[in-house]
Amino acid sequence: IMKKYLLAVLALGATMMMACNPDDSKGEGKEEPKADYNVTNATDGYLDAYGDYYGVGLNNFAIELDIIDEANDKITMVLVEYLLPLDSTTGLATLSPDPKWLENLYAGEVTPNTYFTGVDMDGVLYGSVYAEGILSTETISFVDAIVDGNLTISRSGDNYVVKGLLTLGGGKTLNVDYTGALEFGDYASGGGVSPLSVKGAKLGHAPRFFSSVLKK
Repeated sequence: IMKKYLLAVLALGATMMMACNPDDSKGEGKEEPKADYNVTNATDGYLDAYGDYYGVGLNNFAIELDIIDEANDKITMVLVEYLLPLDSTTGLATLSPDPKWLENLYAGEVTPNTYFTGVDMDGVLYGSVYAEGILSTETISFVDAIVDGNLTISRSGDNYVVKGLLTLGGGKTLNVDYTGALEFGDYASGGGVSPLSVKGAKLGHAPRFFSSVLKK
């Protein structure tokens, strides 16, 4: 049932632990929330729509933000999978964590406007994750489940705005703050989902869920 989930969190890995670094040179610069990890300058963003993938009467989305640092052979990734009502077709919402999404899916009782928190099953992570790794070898150097905190996906003009202070399974915090277009992938088979904006003006990039498994 979880075929899409074997969160090979990406055959891209990701490395880059970013400390909070408020701009003190501008007395009125906005301070980032204090967090152990920050993804505030993503170079790539993706939004995939799968329609009612799980057959529970809800639209299934996945949002991914990447920081690709070719100079240092690193990549950092945040991946969040979530469910919205069927009439929500842009992916915009404020999402709360659902730690029981896996058992709820089997029961067909998943709550809309929630994301799938990361779940460790025999060393394999399912659901939403933060990962760091090495570009050239496509290996993961660090990965942890996203287990708590709200994530808001809104709009500013033609841009998506993705913000949230999230908690990882190991207890550390992750600050996400992105404004820009997202590359859109429509896998909903005519599910009526449409992008707010399209990064790179192309549809249907390779799905961000890979068939290999990611182990800690």
